[in-house]
Amino acid sequence: MTTKLDTDSALRFANRYPELGTGPIPSSPFVDPEYFEKEKEHIFKKMWIHVGRVEEIPNKGDFFVRDLPACDANLIIVRSDDNKIKAFHNVCSHRQNSIVYENKGHTRRFFCKFHGWTYDLDGKLTNIPDRQAFGDLNEDELAMDEVSCDVWQGFIFINMQTNPAQTLHEFIEPMFGGMDGYPFDKLTACYAWDCILDTNWKFALDANQETYHVGFVHRRSVADSLGLNKEGLLHPIDGECGEFHRRLSVAGNRDSIYGNPSAINTATSDEESTPKTKANPRNAIGLEALRLGRGGTVHEFRPEDLPKGLNWTNDPNWLFDINVIFPNFYMAVRPNYVQAYTFYPLSHDKTLFAARVYYPEMKTAGGRFYQEYMKVTLRDVLLEDMGTLEYTQRATNTQAKPWMYLQDNEIMVRHSNAVVARLIDEEA
Repeated sequence: MTTKLDTDSALRFANRYPELGTGPIPSSPFVDPEYFEKEKEHIFKKMWIHVGRVEEIPNKGDFFVRDLPACDANLIIVRSDDNKIKAFHNVCSHRQNSIVYENKGHTRRFFCKFHGWTYDLDGKLTNIPDRQAFGDLNEDELAMDEVSCDVWQGFIFINMQTNPAQTLHEFIEPMFGGMDGYPFDKLTACYAWDCILDTNWKFALDANQETYHVGFVHRRSVADSLGLNKEGLLHPIDGECGEFHRRLSVAGNRDSIYGNPSAINTATSDEESTPKTKANPRNAIGLEALRLGRGGTVHEFRPEDLPKGLNWTNDPNWLFDINVIFPNFYMAVRPNYVQAYTFYPLSHDKTLFAARVYYPEMKTAGGRFYQEYMKVTLRDVLLEDMGTLEYTQRATNTQAKPWMYLQDNEIMVRHSNAVVARLIDEEA
């Protein structure tokens, strides 16, 4: 049972999770190539890794390719003939050519362009040109190599183990089972950014799983839209750390556009949820976007219909929850849209940042204008977040400072790095 944190305590999270300690954490895991190799072997090749959404492959034969250097894998994710989503290594059994060159597409079969070996959507080898010249072959043993694959709330995950230690649902639901009922399937409008960052994947994730930075990094964009205290700091409403995963509940300023969770929640006009912002150019544009967007959503998103896993303290100023599914998948969940970020490690100091934002479809031009306003606002936030990371990596590379010092509201950073260290130590 969750108990709301004592918000008067300066060490409220440390008091709840004493096993995480309060001391500094080492900086060497962020710069050491050998440590990254251990992360690959003991974390990324054993844990469930997010790779996409079911809406990306809605029809039988639709596929996309996901390159996962941290798993030493290049995978085809496909909707098979029986309407199941499956994952296969993108490697032909003949001469090791990549079967698929495209990033995504639609096909009735997979055809190797090198020598024409053909596989069906279930990975079965169905044709070998000039078969008689091969002599004794067992086609059943030459199928595409399948990778464990499953879906949670429409999000597709893979696991490189043939028999994972836990099913996907056993892995996720101890912390996030309370999200059952959230209307992910109604958030069908998506925009996306991908970029490669010259930084360690943990630095990139950590920048998004704490609120200490908000009053400084985001002071020009959305800081005043969030629930800052009188010192201009954003303290989380509550937070939880589990065996692997973690979550943080964040307050908003309802007298703002970005910080009002009721904005554009319903398919009908709702003047009561209009923020009472002071007039300045940025707010004027936002208020106009809000006015034009009224009644624009195809679906209705009523706060009372939200599952109990969101805003679990029932705080009246709640804006969104940060949910991190270990090791590298982040979801900021609001009443009517979801920010989903995946931090794919490319090397010890390089990360592919894949940002996806899922909205309900809008039925009016005004609704689309509102979404575009929110899109560029988030774009600015992301540019601010990512703008520090390569400087952080460059400074840490010097190892002038072997330790990093965390405050209590950086509990998710502390927990994330503790779980990584624990899993590596267990295998040592």
